[in-house]
Formats: sequence, structure tokens, C-alpha cells
Amino acid sequence: MPNNPRDVINGQYPEFSLAIFAEDVVFVKVGVKSGPVDVAVEMHDEPAVYDDEGWEDAAEGDLHYDLLDGLSVFQSLNYAWFPAIPAEGTLTPPGEHRYRVRIYARGRNNYYDGAVFDTPVESYLLQLWPTETPEGPRQLKNLSGV
Repeated sequence: MPNNPRDVINGQYPEFSLAIFAEDVVFVKVGVKSGPVDVAVEMHDEPAVYDDEGWEDAAEGDLHYDLLDGLSVFQSLNYAWFPAIPAEGTLTPPGEHRYRVRIYARGRNNYYDGAVFDTPVESYLLQLWPTETPEGPRQLKNLSGV
């Protein structure tokens, strides 16, 4: 299992235009080369209702982990990883858990592979809910063309 998202080798795990689902890591691929993006995370007790409106891309897959501290969200800056949201703490309880993760995105093709330094031009929503039954990852929508 990868210990760091940059250790994920393309083609080794299920990969879509929006994300790589690599057992205990979900690597979300943004469009901009550098700069901020808007990210929101929602934790649900049961499967979240799929929202087909207002999002250009969507993908979902499983996240299965056994962590002493629970699940965190990290961001990359010059190939170094830093906690993103929440700034302190974790999203899930410690121990072994399986969550279904759905990722929505819009604006990924606004400045694809360009640099944005001030105002985010991309938005992401990550929804997580516990599941006991493993299910394969899938691309649900890809309108951005990225």
C-alpha cells in the first residue's frame, strides 16, 4: 500500500481522469498546475444522494485503511505534503475502516495545466460514507474533457 500519494504509480491502481483510487489513498487530480482550489468535504452516515447538476466531473471508489489517527486530507506543494482540511484533527475515527468516496469537480479545464495564484477557478466536493461491502471504482461523469 502506498504511504504517500506521490508513491502511487500510474496504471497500478484504478485510475480515472479525476482520481486514482489506491486502497488507503485517493489521489484527486486537479487541472491547474499551481494555485489554490476550493475543496469541501462532507461526511455522511449513509450513501449520499448523487448530484448530477452543477458538476462537470464525478468519480467514486472505495477507501480502505487501518490508521492510528483516522483519515486526513492533504495537499501538495512542491512535492511536499501538508494537512489541508481540517487543519487539525481527522475526519474519521482511528482503526480499520472502509468508506465510499465520491468526488465532484467543476472548472478543471478553465486553466488546465496553467498557473493560478490568487482566486481559485476549480471547485471540488468530496463525500464519504461508511460501507462494509467493497465496490469497484467508477467514473460517473466527465464533461470537462480533462
